[in-house]
Amino acid sequence: MMTSAVRTQQAEPLIRMAELADLPTCAAIINDYIDATEWLPRTASRDAVEALFVPALLEKRRLFIAEERGEILGYLSMNPQDGFVPALYLSPAARGKGTGRLLLDAAKAAHPDSLELTVFERNTEALRFYAREGFVEDPSRRDDKTEEGIPTLWMRWPGEAA
Repeated sequence: MMTSAVRTQQAEPLIRMAELADLPTCAAIINDYIDATEWLPRTASRDAVEALFVPALLEKRRLFIAEERGEILGYLSMNPQDGFVPALYLSPAARGKGTGRLLLDAAKAAHPDSLELTVFERNTEALRFYAREGFVEDPSRRDDKTEEGIPTLWMRWPGEAA
């Protein structure tokens, strides 16, 4: 008896704007990342991080959510005025599958002139990812005196017109 393999195409995660009910999951994603990253010291308690995810956050930032089958895979936070991205975090299961690219694409579409972000120098995976997505380092804005004690690099996506 011969069986044939059926190839199924996995649907891309849905990218949508965050809702109030999403905030605890976003806090859990960043908290879990901090706890799982050996080189990243915890400078704020889990409770302190959770306290940052309040309703007012949705009023001052755009929070893009990556969701698949009702599960939040990650989020990107962006200041809509200047295109600064203070956070892009994914659950471990979502890494390396294009979810971060989809979130960045949403931010690029929302702020096509340019985006800026910071990334820890030791986060080599993120540095490679951002470089693939068109971000370049601005060495004049490097920060060697961070709260975490890890140098932070500034990266900029020059926008669609570049």
